[in-house]
Amino acid sequence: MARASGLTAWLRPTVVIRRRAIYKGILGNSRFWRTVAIVMVGTQTFRRLFGRNPEVVEVVRLKGGGHLMQIATYDKPSRRERRRGAA
Repeated sequence: MARASGLTAWLRPTVVIRRRAIYKGILGNSRFWRTVAIVMVGTQTFRRLFGRNPEVVEVVRLKGGGHLMQIATYDKPSRRERRRGAA
């Protein structure tokens, strides 16, 4: 999915809140906006560290001149999919 660019990207609510939190909280003196900035940066860092990562299932080395490559990714099932599968 393509990211929005230009004016529409700057008017998204998360971008506006993040910008206000940085200016008023980190660069300013507001404790409320500082905690908002810490929470927003913390959630981004948490998602980046513990988010879904692709997992290598199998690597096969071909002998000879065969040049065939097939790449398939298998996502981990979401919580909803796990619940549906259990029932």
